[in-house]
Formats: sequence, C-alpha cells, structure tokens
Amino acid sequence: MTFDRRQAVILESVRRFLRRSAPGHLVKLMSKIRPADFPPIYERLIERERLQIFRTLADRDPERGAQFLVELPTGEGPVVLRALEARQAAALLDLCADDDAAELLAGLEDDEAQAILKAMEPEEKRAVEQLLSYEEETAGRIMTPDVMSLSEDTTVEDAISALQTGADVEVAFYLYVVDARQHLVGVLSLRELLLHPPGTRLGQFMNTDLITVRADADQEVAAQMAAKYDLLGLPVVDDQGRLVGMVTIDDVVDVLRQEATEDIFKMAGTSEEERIEPSILKSARIRSPWLLATFLGGVVASFVIGSHDESLSAIWGLAAFLPIVLGMGGSAGNQSATVIIRGLATGRIQEGAFARTFWREVGVAGLLGILYGVLVGFFCYGLLLFRGGESATATGLWYPVVIGAALGGSMLLATTVGAMFPLLLARWKIDPAVATTPFVTTATDVLGSLIYVFLISWLLFR
Repeated sequence: MTFDRRQAVILESVRRFLRRSAPGHLVKLMSKIRPADFPPIYERLIERERLQIFRTLADRDPERGAQFLVELPTGEGPVVLRALEARQAAALLDLCADDDAAELLAGLEDDEAQAILKAMEPEEKRAVEQLLSYEEETAGRIMTPDVMSLSEDTTVEDAISALQTGADVEVAFYLYVVDARQHLVGVLSLRELLLHPPGTRLGQFMNTDLITVRADADQEVAAQMAAKYDLLGLPVVDDQGRLVGMVTIDDVVDVLRQEATEDIFKMAGTSEEERIEPSILKSARIRSPWLLATFLGGVVASFVIGSHDESLSAIWGLAAFLPIVLGMGGSAGNQSATVIIRGLATGRIQEGAFARTFWREVGVAGLLGILYGVLVGFFCYGLLLFRGGESATATGLWYPVVIGAALGGSMLLATTVGAMFPLLLARWKIDPAVATTPFVTTATDVLGSLIYVFLISWLLFR
C-alpha cells in the first residue's frame, strides 16, 4: 500500500496521542481519517498501539471503530477482536454490516465467537447467526439479509414512503417484489420507481425476468453472475425461491479480489496463509509439496537425458540447445495455462466451449512453434557455418532441423498440456489454478526432454 506525507503526519500524531494517553484527541483525529486510508497507518503501528486504538474507539466512538475494523487487511480483524473484551468487540460488531460481522467472527475459535455473540444486541446477534449457519464461501455467508421487499399490490407512493423510513436496510439499489409467502416474483430499480405515477401498483411494471442465486451457491458463482449482468445487487433465494438476502457490489468486488489472490498464490505453488501468517517454517511447509512435484519431474527428466548422454555429447551443440528447448516449452505451457485459468475464473470460458478453447490454444502453439523452431534452426545453421569443417557437411545440416523440430514440438506439446490440465480439472470440479506452475512446468520438462532425445536418436543415429 502507498504511504503519503499526510498519512505519515497522521501516524506521528496517533503515536503522540497514545504516548500522552489523550483518548479525546485520538478519537477526534481518527474521525478525520477515511476508513479506506487507515490500513497503511495500521500496518506501521506495533501491536500494543493497534489494540489501544481499537479499545479507545470501542468505548468512545464504536461506529468509527467498526468502519476501521472492516477495512483491516485479511486476517487482522479477528486478531483485534480476540484481544478486546467481549463487550468491546460486540460494540464494534453491532455497528458492522451483518455479513462483515459474520466474516470477522468466522475467523475466531468457536468459544471466542460465542462469547462475543452473547454480548451483542439480540437483533444483530440473530442476523449474524443466520449468516454463520451457511457454509463458508457461499452466497449465503456474504449476503446482506436486510433488503427492501414489498408486495406487488404496493403503490409507488407507498413504496417511496417505505424506502424513506427503511432505516434497517443497508443498501437499496433495487426494490424486490415478493408474494405472500416471500417468494421473489419481481424486481425494479429506483429509477423505474420514480418514473411512474404515485398510484401505480408495483406488479404493473416490475421486471419478472429475474436473475437470482441460491444461498448455498459458491460465492465466486454469485460474483461472476453479478459481474456478467452488471448488477449492483444480486438477490439471494433459498431452495424454495424465497428471498433471503442480497449480494451487494462491494461484496462482489471483495470476492473477485479474494479469488484472484487465491489463484495467484495457487499458480505459484503456495498459499495466502503466507501473507497472513509469515512464519518461515510454515511457509516452507506450504511450498514444499509443490516444489517436490517439480523436483521429481526434474529427476525423471535427468534420467531421460542421462540415458542419451552419449548421443548428446557426440555432436557439438546438441546439449547446448537443450535449455532453449525446455525453457521455451515451459514458457509456452505456462502462458496457455494462465490464459485458460483466467478465462475460467472470469466466466469467459464456459463448459460448452472447452473443445473450441483447447483447439484455439493448440493453433496458437503450432504457429509459435513453427516461428521459433525456424528461428532457432537458422541460428544453429549460422553457428555451423561459423565453425565450418565437418559440422557444415550435409550430415551436419540435419542438426538445425532436429533442434528446430524439437523446439517446435516441445512448445506444441507444452501448450497442449497447459491448456488441457485446467480444462480437465474444471470439468472434474477441481480448482484449475492448482494445475499451473508446479505441474505444467514439470510435465513440459519431462515431455520436452523426451521429444528432444527421440528426434536426435531417430534422425541422427538411425
């Protein structure tokens, strides 16, 4: 995060007020800080200073404390709640949005969360417990249960009045229309509401072409739907079609950012736990299995190359070009895997288009393989002419052909693997991000080595 001069001045002022034990001045200063600007300041404070700030805010300005709490970096909110007294933590969570409060409590141990829940206001407690009843990373867990819903017989005038008095509604991007049993039957925007005469019933102009998500659906599916249809809010229904909440645009952004971060860590063969808990031993344990896969692949590749070491050493240049063949193959495979994984994550690649997407990647790989195969072949031929002698004879002219063909074949095969792995995992309902760097790189190294030694043995030593 960036840290500008203004934030540096605020940081120094915060520390000065903490040293002087001046809570009044501290609260007044904190009221002038935008919540979104607080995380860079928070990260530069020591643990004692962080907790002192939130203890002061919980007692003197819990509304501001709640705003700061939900803006903290991932994993820090539960740390703060754990260090506060139950009544102080409850005072902050009572003023958080229900979905934010549920997310923070989910990061605590059960006994810690229950102690805070007991200290919360009954109404807030019930709403948060309802959200916690849903599985983690589902639409139900991240939804806002307080939505504006009215019957289809409600007039425009009464609907506007209800909106004006709906203090419990967190956001009102849309007005949802329900029947007597709370089944969602229509939706309309606030703009549509204001454009109709006061006496018009909502059922006369509501939109019945509904886009909804079930409460037990994966949160990433909900975020993708909201992004696909450009919605500011996505209604959440239960298995009976009854309206139970809404996923808002801020939650959509958070989910997409969270999922993208998880994918990046997985593609690198590590985990977001490293950022939350940067222990050397824990980081080594997280990375070890993925590196082991690469290590074993390297061992297999070394056996393949070692079994043909006489062939490689017998002719000048064959061993020297092996790193190019393997490196270009690995890069092509990872490029293809990244494109496929990103397309799957954003919903651009749908299940019915897997075959078309796969063959497109193979076509790109074929074109690039030919291009770079020819380039490396000409480079090898130039070296042969420079060296002269026997290497420039008719037999020696096969060397550029072998090296160029091996490079092109390696890139084509690597791209095939890089595209196929994520698509197969997506079809098997496995997160395709795990298929990138560790497995694709390992597979392309082994297969690239096989292609190289096979072509050498077949074309030069037959």
